[in-house]
Amino acid sequence: MAITDETITRLRSAAAAGDPQAALKLGKLLCLTAPDSAEPGDGALIWPEERWLRAAVAACPDAVEALTLLAGRLAEQIDFWENADLDVTEYGQDEGIVSRLQAEAEELYARIRTAGPLGHAEAGLDELAVLLGVSGKPAVEATYSFYVLEDEGWSGSVRHSATIVACDADEIRWACDAWLALSDGGFGTLTLATYADGAKVGSIDLGQHIVDEVVVWDAVAVPDLSGLRLPTGLPVPSLGLYYGFSGRVE
Repeated sequence: MAITDETITRLRSAAAAGDPQAALKLGKLLCLTAPDSAEPGDGALIWPEERWLRAAVAACPDAVEALTLLAGRLAEQIDFWENADLDVTEYGQDEGIVSRLQAEAEELYARIRTAGPLGHAEAGLDELAVLLGVSGKPAVEATYSFYVLEDEGWSGSVRHSATIVACDADEIRWACDAWLALSDGGFGTLTLATYADGAKVGSIDLGQHIVDEVVVWDAVAVPDLSGLRLPTGLPVPSLGLYYGFSGRVE
């Protein structure tokens, strides 16, 4: 089902009223969107999904999907702060931000493991453990199916990139639209790749389908995913990709 502004408004209203399932669904969608300033003109960065995923975990402490989404997104934040050439204090944080995120992500990971056998999520959980440094077990070969939306552009010798990993066609289309709206048309080179069983099986140049900074989706045949889908919230084994949005400046 197509995701619209009305979808987000409805979920936000229900989540704000205390519905944990609405908070989880909203948080899952907002994972696919970029961090933004807390207030206009405020340098503090916030990850928009975090508030709602925390609410979902608080309401249902043993809900594996909520725990996994929050742990995966905190792992992405750790990677962002560790690799960004930024003064964290200019973005509303202090020097202890990484250690706090690390401790919380490790605690969430332990709770996920305590929940018991997790079937085909094991490879993704092993990758999360490697990224968090709680396991020396080598990363396994990726066996999941998923979409990767990539946008990149250059400013002199500086590369700006945005990557969104998702496992649902409607969600990746909505995430792409949200990114283009936020970034005033993107960085310049926009592609949508499809992976099946860990291998890239197709790529679409979305730039050819943009009119007035919006993708004309009726002209884009987004293929269905086959095989096991990447479990929600978990990183892609061996490919260095986090579920949801990742933005980098290199």
